[in-house]
Amino acid sequence: MKKFMILPALCVSLSLAGCQDNEEKVQQGAAVDEKTVGVSAEEEVEETEAADNTEKGDVIAAIEQKDIPEPPSTAAEFINQNSGALGNTELGLSDEEQKEQFLEAFGDVPALPEDATEEEMDAYFNYIYSLTAFSLPDPKQIADQMQFALSGTPEAEERFQFKENYNVEIILDASGSMGAYAGDRTRMEQAKEEINSFLSTVPEEANVSLRVYGHEGTGDEADKAQSCAAIEEVYERGPYEEAAFGEALDRFEPAGWTPVAGALESAAESFKELDGEENTNLIYLVSDGIETCDGDPVEAAKSFADSNVSPIINVIGFNADSETQAQLKEVAESADGMFTNVSNADQLAEEFKRSEDILLKWKNWKLDASFDLLGQSNDLSFAIIDFSNKWSANVLGQKLSLYNANVILREEGKLTLDQQKVFEDKADEVDDRGDEVREELRAELEASLDEGVAEMEKQIEELYPEDAE
Repeated sequence: MKKFMILPALCVSLSLAGCQDNEEKVQQGAAVDEKTVGVSAEEEVEETEAADNTEKGDVIAAIEQKDIPEPPSTAAEFINQNSGALGNTELGLSDEEQKEQFLEAFGDVPALPEDATEEEMDAYFNYIYSLTAFSLPDPKQIADQMQFALSGTPEAEERFQFKENYNVEIILDASGSMGAYAGDRTRMEQAKEEINSFLSTVPEEANVSLRVYGHEGTGDEADKAQSCAAIEEVYERGPYEEAAFGEALDRFEPAGWTPVAGALESAAESFKELDGEENTNLIYLVSDGIETCDGDPVEAAKSFADSNVSPIINVIGFNADSETQAQLKEVAESADGMFTNVSNADQLAEEFKRSEDILLKWKNWKLDASFDLLGQSNDLSFAIIDFSNKWSANVLGQKLSLYNANVILREEGKLTLDQQKVFEDKADEVDDRGDEVREELRAELEASLDEGVAEMEKQIEELYPEDAE
């Protein structure tokens, strides 16, 4: 049976890592009572300066309490940036609900003094930026995809080598938050549809299973114990059967709490007889929330990954906020798996499509079919282009959000027109740097892919010269 060598290990070093001016001025010491009569002009000036200094000090103090980082400049800083108060949603001027949400997040930070110091200007801009920031795609996900998409060969890491048996399990968050709408349907409705579509494409030789958690009780504290214990394999491991799987999907709706760790531990227990030496075991954890049942999902994932099962554990955040993304990403990293965050059903389907391709490749491997190097290379090239496009869209989205935030704050009397223009220039600088970083990352990913494909072509020619053309 012919099996071709995988690409060399791919490592991305950079991933390790128009209105009127505000003419209203705060009048200090305008009210004069009997205690101020007879105060000298010099004393009045001193008191006014002291009041101004107090106001400036209040601005700095209010922002410093929030521990706001400076806007990113390095690749690692852009990659690790969290989304702001609106998530990865562009702040518009015509959406009153968005404006209210932004102003609520902005809070009671005082207006920026007209003669603000450079320190105050920087602190104010940094704060506004933190509220309008977008999270950006991680190039490590592309490097991981390269390894995943070119799996199956003897030289691959053991987890990615094709074995005689292939087992696929979806672990689905059925906590109450999955009942929230994403567009015109709930997250749960979209997840069910895409999971069913994905598993229906799995080769009949593979086994599939569906495990859900948090699908009983409610989100009330009184139901916590019941809900945290609600972890169930609603479709037991075996070949996909359309009718039976449809019945399994109908058995649960989003309900209560989020026992991520417990679900991973339950899956590990069910897989313990499926040794990694004879089984390729693929796990997808789909969740929109963090652990709420006092478990440690990071440790649970690591323990599962280090077991004899040797699973490939990939994690998908579904409309996850920045806190959830951070935890789910850590879960994936602890298991040496992939993490991605999706916001709609199409993006969820796109993630599952990667596994459809791998499973077809596994089936062909069992049939002694040749490895489609050109096809895999093209797919990965498109993945790099998609990464670059998403990065550009998010960098542009955060710049436009920052522009509009400055307009809103000027209308609220927090900024002057001149200050707004200065902040727009700062926003342009961050935007330009973001584009530079994108080009750096794209070039590095493309170089890694080109190098790997060239090496694989060389190996194929040496091993199987009759197939090299």
